[in-house]
Amino acid sequence: MSTVGSNDSTHGFLSFARAEAPFRAFRDPQAQRDLVAEVFAGDGWEVPGLVKAMQEADDLFFDAVSQIRMPRWSSGRVALTGDAAHAPSFLTGQGSSLALVGAYVLAGDMSDFGAYERTIRPFVEANQNLVDVGDAELFPGTAEALAARNAALRSRETMPAETARPEHSALTLPEFS
Repeated sequence: MSTVGSNDSTHGFLSFARAEAPFRAFRDPQAQRDLVAEVFAGDGWEVPGLVKAMQEADDLFFDAVSQIRMPRWSSGRVALTGDAAHAPSFLTGQGSSLALVGAYVLAGDMSDFGAYERTIRPFVEANQNLVDVGDAELFPGTAEALAARNAALRSRETMPAETARPEHSALTLPEFS
């Protein structure tokens, strides 16, 4: 699509939701191109150019975005944390934060995995649910969420935002001795 050192490359990220993963397309690059073109047919702005470039690209990457939701994160003397336990999807922007919080709480009391789960499960689920309600900051799922994200980005003078999202600050970490 581009040559080294040139300025004629196009990079795009097109994201869409489906009730069922498009399994047929995963092994068929032309089916991937057809599906993306179908989903974004009729869209305006820069989308037609991105779809056209995608049709001609020799380096298309197509994948599904998913989350891990397990009923429990431990059994006996084994406990999972981070993406192994509760990968929230990159759409939440919270994977590293959840992994660090989980590791901290788990390390704080290795003798009680139940306490680890009880402490962080509400925090993890609140962050995972951001995707379900179309409220993920990176790729909002509703027109209202998109407008709110764009307004917030336009009004930011510094990073990070002065007011934390409730899901991001819903847990006060326990102190361990």
